Amino acid sequence: MTSRPTEEFTGRARVIVGENDRQDFGGMLSGGLTDTLLAKASFSKRDYDGHLDNVLDGQTRGKVDTLAWRGQLLWMPNDDIELLFTVDGADDEIGDTNREPVGHAGDSVNGDANDPLAVNKAFGGDGDPWSAANDEVGYTDRDVDGYALRLNWDLGAMNLTSITSWRESNFDWAEDSEGLPGLSTTDPTVAPELGFRRDVTDSAHEDTEQFTQEFRLDAQGDTLDWVVGAFYSEEDVDRTETFCIPNCGGKIIDVDYGRLPNNLIVNSSIQSNDSTSWAVYGQTTYRLTDTVSLTGGLRYSYEEKDVSFGGRIDDGIAPVGVFIQENFQVDTDDDWDNVSGKIAVDWQFSDDAMFYASVGSGFKSGGFIGSPSTPERAETSYDEETAINYEIGLKSMWFENTLKVNVAAFFTDYDDLQVTRFTQLADNPGNAFGEFITENAAEAEIMGLEVEFTWLATDSLEFGGSFAYLDTEYKDFTPGVANLAPGGGTEPCASDSTPVSDDPADGCIPDFSGNDLRQAPEFTTNLYGKYTLDLGDIGLVSAKLSYSYQDDSFYDPDNNDITTIPSYEIWNAHVAWLSAGGHWNVTGWVKNISDEEYRTHIYSQRSAQIAFATFGAPQLYGVTAQYEF
Repeated sequence: MTSRPTEEFTGRARVIVGENDRQDFGGMLSGGLTDTLLAKASFSKRDYDGHLDNVLDGQTRGKVDTLAWRGQLLWMPNDDIELLFTVDGADDEIGDTNREPVGHAGDSVNGDANDPLAVNKAFGGDGDPWSAANDEVGYTDRDVDGYALRLNWDLGAMNLTSITSWRESNFDWAEDSEGLPGLSTTDPTVAPELGFRRDVTDSAHEDTEQFTQEFRLDAQGDTLDWVVGAFYSEEDVDRTETFCIPNCGGKIIDVDYGRLPNNLIVNSSIQSNDSTSWAVYGQTTYRLTDTVSLTGGLRYSYEEKDVSFGGRIDDGIAPVGVFIQENFQVDTDDDWDNVSGKIAVDWQFSDDAMFYASVGSGFKSGGFIGSPSTPERAETSYDEETAINYEIGLKSMWFENTLKVNVAAFFTDYDDLQVTRFTQLADNPGNAFGEFITENAAEAEIMGLEVEFTWLATDSLEFGGSFAYLDTEYKDFTPGVANLAPGGGTEPCASDSTPVSDDPADGCIPDFSGNDLRQAPEFTTNLYGKYTLDLGDIGLVSAKLSYSYQDDSFYDPDNNDITTIPSYEIWNAHVAWLSAGGHWNVTGWVKNISDEEYRTHIYSQRSAQIAFATFGAPQLYGVTAQYEF
């Protein structure tokens, strides 16, 4: 939650300069305008030239130009009422996120224009995740405006809170899905140095408006605390997503092809989504003794979605083996409701330690696939997701408050877990690129352990960190739609799939039961050490070294090796000076000291035959200077 305006006049100015011409500016002013009216204003501006070198045109990609701002007025007409009005906005212009070919399997890779690794190598981008070879310039442009009014009213025996908000955003986005130059010909034997035959550019425009209203009543007593409330939300989203094959026009090497004659432009997601949701809830905490508290709560939730989908082929002649999609218009709706709850007990068994245990249920409403390729998929909703979470934990301080240790163990049991995957489906064999679908895994489980600590070893030396362990599994997950069989629907199903019939064209039903959940690394670790030296009137100098580790994880529920995020380690460091009065702070920093090449996202195409990943930033350094008053 953003801090509120202050009565005292305060301010802050911050500048960051760094590698690749990074220049950030930020500031804040806060103070009283009158005895009953306080104000606060802040902004943050970032400019960054990017760290991706495009081997086709020699340009630097991945530029960032963002501006965010916020203004607040706090009116306190008397001791019982507060009105806080907040307005905020953001204007973001963000450049390319490079897609790098990282894997292949099967016969679709043969050293010609079908082979993304060969194409990437031919253009000089092979082996370097920060070298781009895309001919389409990707971007993200986003404008956001928000308004909120919060009322806090002390009624004596209880407090009334009202939160009203309105947000609207405009979003434009484009990405070369393979990070490679497109090729106009449909001949699969074309040499890779001429481009990638299966290149696809994905772009989207989205307008969103959202209104929310919440009312709460709460009270605190000697032995009983309680809160009741109601929440209402309306959200309207209009989105158009366009696929250009092989590209949306532009330069391949130094030749401007404009709109290629065999481009196929598919407005595969012309979507309008109107969502209405509301909920009522209540929770109470009763102190059984001075050290034991019992908490219970219930929530009823309802959500309705009215959607309109359109899909069409606009123009062009489809290259062999890409999108074949019928024109359609579908209007449909669905609704979901749920009662969820929580029971928890806290035991403060000493002044420095508390044990807790809880059981709670959760709910996530169903929905519709965002980019359906057929009218049948457009009008079919996926189910709501429910979960029951069991947790026990310890929060503790030791050795005269020099060591803090928090431990939590949990088990989450999901019913109808919503899973999104990218695949080719047997009922749409012409879509060789693939499509995103969301399905329900009948049963899934997560078991985990989390530990965090902070140790003040001396007055100058501090250590800290966290550790997490996850054991995840799809207990029962057999999708309701068939994948395209190998060989474009001509070969027998793999051993872990069941054929729909004797005809391979009818597809294969995969079975993900027993697999790990997607994006769930088994181990994650964060550690740091910090040394602070007191220089008296000169101020404080500190040095901090931090380390993070993430185990390998899967991005697809089939746990295909081609869509794995390998484990990685990141080292960061900084040296800082804080003036004796606390007004000045200057920090020199280095991120990703070892220049680790690590993936942040990955997806596969052509029935998991080829894979493309985005990578985190390389080693970067800079200086941050801040003045507060």
